[in-house]
Amino acid sequence: RTLGRAVREVLRLLSEVEGHEETSRAIESARMLANTHPGDIGAIRALGEGWIAEEALAIGLYCAMSAGSFREGVVLAVNHSGDSDSTGSIAGQLLGAIHGDSAISAEWLNVLELAPVIEAVADDLATVGEWQLHDHPPGGEGEFYCTRYPGW
Repeated sequence: RTLGRAVREVLRLLSEVEGHEETSRAIESARMLANTHPGDIGAIRALGEGWIAEEALAIGLYCAMSAGSFREGVVLAVNHSGDSDSTGSIAGQLLGAIHGDSAISAEWLNVLELAPVIEAVADDLATVGEWQLHDHPPGGEGEFYCTRYPGW
C-alpha cells in the first residue's frame, strides 16, 4: 500500500521533469507486472537484466512490490542472471524503508559486517533534516556531526 502510493507520487513528480519517459516507463512496467505476475522470474526478464539504471530500478521495485516479506523480495531480486547485486540492493532498501530492520531475519543480521556502523549511518540519514549544524559549540550537535562526517 505505502509503496504503491509512493510510486504514484514519484510518477507524478517525474512527469514534470524533462526526459523522464524512460524511467517512467520502467516504473510503470514494474508496477503493472507486480500487480499481474507477482513473484515471477519471467516478469523480471521482461524488465531487463538490471545493467542500466532504469532496468535495475524496475527490477528492484517489482521485487519489493510483489514480495510478501523482506526475505522474499530480496531473494527474488538476487536470483536472476543480470545485475542481481544492484537489484537486490534496491529491493532491500525499499523493503527496509517500509518494514524497518525488524523485518530482516536474525540469521542475516548476525553475519552482517560492520552492523553498528551501518545502523549509525542509517539512523543519521533518517534524521539529517533535523540536524542543527549552524552552531559548533564544543560538545554540541554541530560539532558531533561535523566530526563524524568530515568535510561537511
